[in-house]
Amino acid sequence: MTHNGDEVLEVFIEEAVERLTAVEAGLLKLETQASSNPTLVNSIFRDAHSVKAGANLLKLSVIEELAHKLENVLEMIRKGKLYPSEAIVTASLESVDKLRELLDDVENSHDISILLHTTMLENAVQKTLEEHPQS
Repeated sequence: MTHNGDEVLEVFIEEAVERLTAVEAGLLKLETQASSNPTLVNSIFRDAHSVKAGANLLKLSVIEELAHKLENVLEMIRKGKLYPSEAIVTASLESVDKLRELLDDVENSHDISILLHTTMLENAVQKTLEEHPQS
């Protein structure tokens, strides 16, 4: 017999994994498109936001923090402040993989370090802003 909390967590994990698959597919599409596609970027952003919001509700702080960092990068792309460079897409995809890993071991996720991934995202943003200054 499952507790209500367990059931909510299971539904969250299932949905989050689906959303991360959509984020990943969207990022790969974004990388191959020469121009920015607002519909695609909005869709990727919404999926990342949903993962963050769900993690927040369930007090999964590490998952929330990494999803939030990813969401921030996507928000910058969405607002035209950041070019979706190869470095950005690669760091974002690495973060999606890390989020999957955290979801696979959700009970221990609060003990898993995401420093490498948050740093990768920050470095990718820095590098991209230097190479592609946006208006």
